[in-house]
Amino acid sequence: MTETRVGLIEFGKAIHDSVTVPGLGELPGGQVSIGRATRGARARLLRADRVVADNLRLGIMVRKKFFSSDVEPVTEAGFLKDVFVATGRRDLGKGDALELYTDDAVGPDLSRREGVASVLAPSFDELTGFHAQVQVRDGVLRSGALCSVARSGQPVRVLGLFGPAGPLESLAAGQVGTVLLGFQCDTPPFPGDALTAFALPETSERRDGTAAVHGVTDLGNGSVVAAVEVPEGRRGTFTVGVSVRVLRPIGTTFNERYTVLAAGLPVLSLARDGIAVGASAGSRVFTVGLGTRDLRQNDMLEAYVPDALAPPPSPLVDVNTASGPSLATLGLSPPQVASALELRRRQGGFPDVEAFGVELGMQPHEIVRLRGRATASRVDSPETGIRQLDI
Repeated sequence: MTETRVGLIEFGKAIHDSVTVPGLGELPGGQVSIGRATRGARARLLRADRVVADNLRLGIMVRKKFFSSDVEPVTEAGFLKDVFVATGRRDLGKGDALELYTDDAVGPDLSRREGVASVLAPSFDELTGFHAQVQVRDGVLRSGALCSVARSGQPVRVLGLFGPAGPLESLAAGQVGTVLLGFQCDTPPFPGDALTAFALPETSERRDGTAAVHGVTDLGNGSVVAAVEVPEGRRGTFTVGVSVRVLRPIGTTFNERYTVLAAGLPVLSLARDGIAVGASAGSRVFTVGLGTRDLRQNDMLEAYVPDALAPPPSPLVDVNTASGPSLATLGLSPPQVASALELRRRQGGFPDVEAFGVELGMQPHEIVRLRGRATASRVDSPETGIRQLDI
């Protein structure tokens, strides 16, 4: 394996949920709870017990200046530091986490091309990095898309897509817009460069928890029995047959990192108090049988269910067609649900999720959290008078 876990950013733990960056809008804020956060790192989005997105990038990372509402760019943030990030996802909110990692040998699947755009006019600023005015030549370019850029090394994420009236979800063939790339590029884009976008499969991996190895007994047949404990404050339910990763710690407590030594190891056996069980639920201390001999004290075991076996994520709630109970699953109060239904009846619907949130009087960080849980089917509605600034 070539992956090294270098840090974890947890959202909902920072002093401020979000910060406004001029010309860019709201950036969600999180706290570095493990290791360090380095601008440009690859990331996975963890939501509850699932990995819901992979191959994200910390394309922009800022922090608030001391005794000021202004922000400044930062290239690295250590343990327990608050940061505000742009990753290519606009729906980061309380309870989410970004698992940061490096992997120079294994990259994303770039076999399914979705669109190609030409760079017309690149630009740069110290706070938000590289921008580029582009024209789509073929296919479609989406906000959040994974792209390759001529002369640049690692694939990059489209951190934002903008038109004359503000943020866009996509650009079709022939359309012109501005792409925000941040600080992901090894070399700056030049006029005439191609920006190629790729379609990625949805990631849906369930994480069942972690356990620390306290002792290992080699059975002499290529397998071991490990005495493990679920760390305080973490969860961990292991089941016979579930897949396990072996993570080996490197670095110090305040710069904690893990190398992924192995993955896909099935749990061969489980026991609590010397009695064989099918699952470890309800117990923090138990033993695990694994088909490997490369296991040491202080290694971490991570139980997971691969993509193909994990149930699909919940569908997005369409704010223009959903019933009252469905709208309530978005965290709306009963008065907000009633107001949403009445507004929808009067005006025929909402042009987008942002307008839905604004008309219900939601705060900016609450609207950001809606983006990954709700959608708005196309409607013919009057102008709301709301305008977002272009970069």
